[in-house]
Amino acid sequence: MKKIQYIIFIGLSMITMSCEKLLDAPAKSSLETEVIFSTYDLARGAVDGIKMPMQEVNSYRGRFLPYYGMNTDIEWWDNHTENDKAVDLTTYIALPNNANMDTENNAYGEFFSGIEKANLCIQGLKEYSDPQPGTKFGELLGEAIVLRAIYYTDLLKAWGDVPMRFEPITKETMYIGKPAEMLFMTG
Repeated sequence: MKKIQYIIFIGLSMITMSCEKLLDAPAKSSLETEVIFSTYDLARGAVDGIKMPMQEVNSYRGRFLPYYGMNTDIEWWDNHTENDKAVDLTTYIALPNNANMDTENNAYGEFFSGIEKANLCIQGLKEYSDPQPGTKFGELLGEAIVLRAIYYTDLLKAWGDVPMRFEPITKETMYIGKPAEMLFMTG
């Protein structure tokens, strides 16, 4: 009887091990980069995703647009009370301890999130589609490049010198030291 149980156990073990490849299936909710950027509708969605950081509460609509640029020779803000963090942003005093900017999803971080999304889209479109001028993929590539430029323009306008990246961040490129003129765009 023990011999029969041993043979059945070995047989079931062999069947289970031989089905390992059959049971290893990719998740249906994940797509490869190649599939995303070679399919127009999916690529369109990825490029639209570049605009998401603009809609975050503490990014463009909640911090950048209402405060930056409101104290110029045309508009003037003179309603300053002590510890008024919104007025500090309006008068270009963006200190590290400003409660309006000292959040995980602040405008500075969200702008760089948008730049990284744009870099990923630009790389994916160039690598997996044919973005020729006048084609749908060419228009998507142009839109991604323009959106990245908008983020950099607003970063320079508000913060002056900022780190520049024109390719997606990888483990190898995250902490590479480069000459200062390559690391920063000057406003």
